[in-house]
Amino acid sequence: MGKIAGKIKRWYRSVPLWLTLMLTVAAALVIAGFSSRAATSAAYNGVWAIQSRHMTCTTTGELEGGVIYHVDLNYHFEKYSASELRLYRFCSFAARYAPVFIYTVCIVLAALAFYLTKLRRPLGLLEHASRRIAENELDFALDYDGRDEMARLCRAFEVMRRALDTNNRRMLHLIDEQHQLNDAYTHDLRTPIAVLKGYTDMLTKYLPSGKMPEAEVLETVRTMSAHVSRLEQFVGSMNAVQRLSDVEIRRESVPAEDFVCGLRETADILCEGSPARCRVASDARGTLGIDPGAVTQVFENLLGNALRFAKTEIDVDIDARGGRLAVTVSDDGRGFSGRELIMASRPYCASPGDGKHFGLGLHICRTLCEKHGGELRLRNSPAGGAMVTAEFAMAAV
Repeated sequence: MGKIAGKIKRWYRSVPLWLTLMLTVAAALVIAGFSSRAATSAAYNGVWAIQSRHMTCTTTGELEGGVIYHVDLNYHFEKYSASELRLYRFCSFAARYAPVFIYTVCIVLAALAFYLTKLRRPLGLLEHASRRIAENELDFALDYDGRDEMARLCRAFEVMRRALDTNNRRMLHLIDEQHQLNDAYTHDLRTPIAVLKGYTDMLTKYLPSGKMPEAEVLETVRTMSAHVSRLEQFVGSMNAVQRLSDVEIRRESVPAEDFVCGLRETADILCEGSPARCRVASDARGTLGIDPGAVTQVFENLLGNALRFAKTEIDVDIDARGGRLAVTVSDDGRGFSGRELIMASRPYCASPGDGKHFGLGLHICRTLCEKHGGELRLRNSPAGGAMVTAEFAMAAV
């Protein structure tokens, strides 16, 4: 019985609103028609029953054979008792106005039934959901089964909520990244500024008195110049990081074999003169729906990082399946430390002792992967060395 009731409920929720309203009103009119007819008939019967008790007949003519051809009915209302008079008036009123009352009640009940069965629950869910969204609560789901207009409206509202939740998370992610950048800027700028300030104070104090030998002065100036150059490079890297937010992914149809061939040529150029041997393997076939510029830039950064740490061998695996393009670069270097596995893709988190790089390569790769609908994964290879996988979402082609 429960299964049948469930099927009827699901069927009812799949009926369009306009059809449900028409069926409900039609049923109400049918019920009202039968009910008003029954009520009117009962009222007239009551009137006739009372009248017949005090009614007299008068004949005005008679045909041959005893057939009366005219009868006058006389209603003696003065003979009605009080209770009979009240009942007579009630039945007369009911006979005249019962249809209006019954039709009105049936139509009102039909509208109420339509509201309670088709509108109240989805409207309540939408109102509750809109209130939670207004309070910036997006960690819920709007669930309403059915295929009618209200169900489609609830599904559209749920799509909007998911989009708002995604945008909100993205905004929080961007804010967190900006905080990380600000902290990184402050941390990396503090050291060269402190060094320059110390050398400036020393030159101001000792140079006028001639207590500093010329060779020491020249060495101090060279050191200050090196720090100034590093500051210039740092400012340039800051601009590069800021421009990442303006990068737009433009997917296009690219033949897989031609694209992989281009990556192989890029790898040959980057690995020229390096003691490490680079091997590129790919099973990509057909056409790739990607932004070739963004994927190539990520590949170049990953390969450049691998060349800095690889000893003798670098492996590149390119895989395209399930609407995703994955580029994995492995090396036989020292691998990632525990801290680097967490922090390496953040900006200005260079490897310890690496003074020539600002740690932006993996951050740029991660940002481009996320803009391309993918992600960047860092891990250590079971055979030793680092393994980085850049994944990109491909468009349908």
